[in-house]
Amino acid sequence: MERKKVAILLPWLKMGGTNKIALHFMRELSEYCDVTLILSQNTGELLSQLPDNIHLIIDQMKDFKSIVKEDVKKFRIISLIKDVIYYAKIRLGKDSVDNYKYIVDRHGYICDTEFDCAISYHGQSPERLLNLIYRTHSKKKVAWIHGEMSFSEDKINRLKKYYDKLDHFFFVSNPTKESFVKVIPVIDDKTTVYYNLINKQEILDKSSLDYEPEFSEEYINLLTVGRVSSEKGQDMIPSITRTLINLGHKVRWYIVGDGDMSAYVRKQIEELNVSDSVFMLGTKTNPYPYMKHCDIYIQPSYTEGYSTTICEAGMLGKAIVGTKPSGGIRDQITDGVDGLIVDATVERLSEGILQLIEDKGKRIQFEKEIVKKNFEGKGEIEKFLSYLN
Repeated sequence: MERKKVAILLPWLKMGGTNKIALHFMRELSEYCDVTLILSQNTGELLSQLPDNIHLIIDQMKDFKSIVKEDVKKFRIISLIKDVIYYAKIRLGKDSVDNYKYIVDRHGYICDTEFDCAISYHGQSPERLLNLIYRTHSKKKVAWIHGEMSFSEDKINRLKKYYDKLDHFFFVSNPTKESFVKVIPVIDDKTTVYYNLINKQEILDKSSLDYEPEFSEEYINLLTVGRVSSEKGQDMIPSITRTLINLGHKVRWYIVGDGDMSAYVRKQIEELNVSDSVFMLGTKTNPYPYMKHCDIYIQPSYTEGYSTTICEAGMLGKAIVGTKPSGGIRDQITDGVDGLIVDATVERLSEGILQLIEDKGKRIQFEKEIVKKNFEGKGEIEKFLSYLN
C-alpha cells in the first residue's frame, strides 16, 4: 500500500512544549506515513533534533514592504490600492484575521505536492490556519488545538468561518475540547481527543545527565519549566517566594525557559528582594535533570490546554502543584491523590506549596502515585491513523 503524505505546519522549532510534542508525533507518524514539516521560519533549538526522514520546507513569506516594492516596480495599480487599504487597517488597529488573508492571497501554494492530510499543529494560530486553508494542496485539513481560545470576541467571530472550512479537529484534552466548542461550534463527529505522545525512556535517560547549578539540600528546591509568557503564570513566582520566605522557609525557585515576560519577572525579583531565592536559568535543551532533582514541581499557568511539563515531571515522580483554570491539568492530576490543583493566584499557590513543604508524607504519597499514570500517550497514534484512513 502506498504511504500517505502528511504535512505539518509550524511557525518554527523553538524550545517549547507544543513543538517538543510535535517532534515526538512526527517521529512516530513517520513510521507509517511520509511526513513533511512546513516551517514559517528556519529557526529554533529543536531543529537539530528533526529526524532525517522528515521532509523540511521553509515557507518564508514576503513581508509587506517587499510586496509593496514589487507592486511599485511592476506598476500594479489595483494591487497598490489594496496595499494602502491593508496598511490603513493596520494603522487603525484593525489588523484582523480577514486583513491578514490579504497577505496570504499574495502568495502561491507552499509546494506542488498534494497531501492526504495537512495539519495546523498550532491550531489556534490564525496565520497557520489561513496558510493551511489557502496555501496547501490537501484532501483533508486539520487543526490541532492545544489550549483555550484567548482571543477577543470579535476575532473569534472572524475565525469561525475559517474553522468551518476544516475537516477535523484534534484536542489535547477533554477540557480543551469543551472550552473550544463553546466559542467555535463544531459537531462531535469532527473532533477527537488525542493525548500527547511523550518518550518516557528519553526523559529518564536525559534526567541522569549533569546539570548546573546543582540544587542544595539545605533548601526546598522548587521548579517551573516553560515559555515565560503572560499565560504561564511565572509573574506570580517572585511574590509567592517572598511569601514563603516571610513564613520562615528556606526555598529556592528555579525558572527554566525564556520569553516575552522574562524582563518583567526579573524586575519583580529585584523589587521583592528575592534575587538569592529565584533563579532564571533561561532555555535549556535538557530540563530533565532539574525536574529529577527538584523537591516540588509547580505549573502556575493561568491557562493550559494540556501541560507537557506536568507529564514529564510526573514520569520523573515529582510532587506537583497545578492550577484550576488550566483546564487540561484536570486530565493529568487527581487533586489530593497524586498532586494538588489550586486557583491560579499568589495566595492559593503559596498555600498549596506550603502544604507540601510542611507535610513531607503527602509529598511522598504524590510522588508514588503520579508515576503510576500513563503520560506517554501509548496507542494514541492509532486515533490519527484511523482518521487518516
